[in-house]
Amino acid sequence: MNDVKVFSALVQKRTEGVQNYIFQCLQDNNPVIPEDKYIYKASFATEDSLVRTIEMKIEDGLLVFNSKQILDLPAGTYRLELWEMVDDVIHAIYPSDRDMKFRVLSNSLDLPTGKVSSLTLDEFKKEFDDIAKRVSTGQFDVPRFKTGKVESVSPDQPATVEMLTNEDGSVTINYKIPRGKDGKTWKPYIADDGYWHIKEDKGEDA
Repeated sequence: MNDVKVFSALVQKRTEGVQNYIFQCLQDNNPVIPEDKYIYKASFATEDSLVRTIEMKIEDGLLVFNSKQILDLPAGTYRLELWEMVDDVIHAIYPSDRDMKFRVLSNSLDLPTGKVSSLTLDEFKKEFDDIAKRVSTGQFDVPRFKTGKVESVSPDQPATVEMLTNEDGSVTINYKIPRGKDGKTWKPYIADDGYWHIKEDKGEDA
């Protein structure tokens, strides 16, 4: 069985290009020495598709790639595999019985202009309740809330709410909602009780 020993934390900020990621391939718990006659690649994939493959270097019997090779990889969590290639065909995959997770974190350049805050759902509820309380006491006019983007993220990502204050005083609310592990997606809506709820997204015609 193929496995991998990882010598670096598999995480970086987007556009950060200063880190080396170092791996040792194992077969039945014994080190595998990479051979120059083969080509080794790192592959990055989401749950839906293969996103990127990059070539790796052999250094002192270990496989290495540098973060500058994936500067434009979008923020997110990726499945990482190491491929041993023979004549452009995959000969071996490391690891063979599990997924490695590689995380690319967003940086400040990824934030839109304007006043923006990314909140967990609990933080959003607290801030929303505070706004409602201040409106009820006449401290400021009732803001207009608009539903913005609703993005589906992988099941291991947290649910977040992003509030963007626009120039006209309205507030756009963007959502990131984890997909269910069974592949289902969800979207927010205002029910008859006047509260926000989420329901399964079955498409526009559902």
